[in-house]
Amino acid sequence: MGSLGETQGIAPCLAKALDDAQTLARIADLLADAGAALQHDTLRAYVYLDQAMELLRQANGGLESDLRHATGLNRWQTRRLDEYISRHLDTPIRTCHLAAQLNLSNSHFSHVFKQTFGITPLAYVARKRIEAARAMMLTTDQPLTQIAHAHGFCDQSHFTRTFRRETGVSPLLWRQRCAAKAQAATEG
Repeated sequence: MGSLGETQGIAPCLAKALDDAQTLARIADLLADAGAALQHDTLRAYVYLDQAMELLRQANGGLESDLRHATGLNRWQTRRLDEYISRHLDTPIRTCHLAAQLNLSNSHFSHVFKQTFGITPLAYVARKRIEAARAMMLTTDQPLTQIAHAHGFCDQSHFTRTFRRETGVSPLLWRQRCAAKAQAATEG
């Protein structure tokens, strides 16, 4: 909620809502309540905003599409999440931590995240962990266990399962193939 793309579709709703002073007053009250709740209880603020949007939909005869999730995450939101994930690769990252970075409820965040990236937030975090681990595997000769721990995996087994799911091969095989390619490139 709150992105510019979402607010652009509100104008047609307001045109019909303006015809009904009682509906307009209720929407104004809900928006004021949402504004007041935003600082201390974002979940309650979203409830008020959802109620206001429902009144707008009803006033518009239900013709407009569901505007709550019309767009995914903005560029700045994506950048903030990537920075947070990069800084915390070695620690557990939960969906609630990511949602808190954008002041969104967990459910709304999960929805717009999946709409933006096509995967769940935790799958995205796993992918970022594996990308960073692969970069480390190319530049160091550290044991896979240390690389796994440095990227937030509880053990090498968890790292191997996730790595295989993302790349199709085990970390050891991937590392061996990359080393063989690098050796062939220097010899050829």
